[in-house]
Amino acid sequence: MGAVGSAWATFLSRLLAMILLLWAMSRGRNGVTIGGRHSWLPQIPVARSVLQIGVPAALEQVLISAAFTVLTIVVASLGTAALASHRIAFNALSLSFLPGFGFSIAATALVGQSVGARRLDEGRDAAHTAARWGAIWMGSMGVIFFLLATPIMRAFTSEAEVIRQGAASLRVLALSQPFWALLFIYSGGLRGLGNTNFPLRANTVGIWSTVLLGWLAVSFWNGGLVEVWAAFIITSPIMAWILFRRFRRDILSAPAPQPVAGD
Repeated sequence: MGAVGSAWATFLSRLLAMILLLWAMSRGRNGVTIGGRHSWLPQIPVARSVLQIGVPAALEQVLISAAFTVLTIVVASLGTAALASHRIAFNALSLSFLPGFGFSIAATALVGQSVGARRLDEGRDAAHTAARWGAIWMGSMGVIFFLLATPIMRAFTSEAEVIRQGAASLRVLALSQPFWALLFIYSGGLRGLGNTNFPLRANTVGIWSTVLLGWLAVSFWNGGLVEVWAAFIITSPIMAWILFRRFRRDILSAPAPQPVAGD
């Protein structure tokens, strides 16, 4: 079935995942369930709270996806080999940054629970622990990418030029992995505090600055794929530091929620 078969496989796997999630949520756990008639009635105050947090987070993902699309267009101007190297390197990197997203989600959940329990010190400790383990994982993967860049590329293609450009790009990107871990996880920690606006601004400015630097490298400095990806080495540490500082400030100054009747 070719590419169509791949599309069908993706659709069916996502459909199965949705069914399993709906089944788990209908059964409920710890009082959280979508079962019952009342669970489906509109609740405007709840919807307003969800939208206040969810819309900035959704907009952030849209703008980041748009930035990576533009970055791909910039890379495509370098030729077929560069574009192929770019896609293969990005696929290999998913072994690093997807677990990083997992640590970020954990930080969001644990920080959010600490806010609800009025134990902000536990939320701070959870975020810092997630950041340490995320940096260890992604840093370790960065070492593997740096040392085994050529064999990794050869697993995807036999084209010599694609292997050369892709291996060089992987080595450059390997250097930014620990910083990616920190910016992912402290963004998640801020979302757990209910602050989705700051990650929206910081991450959007950061990724579009990276795209701008990559475009300048190609358009004015005759750079190649390595120079495009090297822009992340400049922006990632800055973004990580900004998000860490903002999380540390917010977790210290966040007012604990007041107890409600029945607490």
